Amino acid sequence: MIQYNKIKVSAKVKAKHTIADYLMKVFDGLKHNPLDFIDDWETMTNKEQEAVIDQVSLFEDRILKLLGVKLKEIISANNFSKSI
Repeated sequence: MIQYNKIKVSAKVKAKHTIADYLMKVFDGLKHNPLDFIDDWETMTNKEQEAVIDQVSLFEDRILKLLGVKLKEIISANNFSKSI
């Protein structure tokens, strides 16, 4: 039996949520410590950095929609629950 968060799910649901979980960690890492991901971060102006982070947020939304993962609630940037 395939489970995700102790709920019986299909292989497709397990796969999309597993990928979404991993990508959300990457996106959160980019937002909180971009130096770990973007080599030339320190050479960008503040305006350029903000523009990059805005685009990261847009990509996160698009990818979650593409995967079909819906967020049930967001309490903070790192604290959310997903609909299964």
